[in-house]
Amino acid sequence: MFQSRLLLLVLELERARHGVVSLLVLLVVAAIAGATAWWALWAGLIALAVHLGLALPWACAGVLVINLLVLGWVVAAMKSLTPLVSLPASRRQFHWLFNDPRDQEEAPTDGRTATPSA
Repeated sequence: MFQSRLLLLVLELERARHGVVSLLVLLVVAAIAGATAWWALWAGLIALAVHLGLALPWACAGVLVINLLVLGWVVAAMKSLTPLVSLPASRRQFHWLFNDPRDQEEAPTDGRTATPSA
């Protein structure tokens, strides 16, 4: 029985590793998109001040909007990957090791109160 729990932990750690790698890749994408949006914002403001024209600043605004949309997508993708790192099944199996208060048994859904067995 311990071996199956250990196998579960190993498999879940492997899944968590893939989640962490994906989070790091998305973090790099977010950093690039954020830096590009920052430069596009300043380029737009400089072009607006120098040329007082509409075409170049609108182009910079378009780049800014696109980069902000990419950044929003990256944040949403990162939020969806964070549960992979929490190891929920292993925490339940090794409750004596982790002793996480979030892993307490849930109350019965039939309206009765849970009574400890003696």
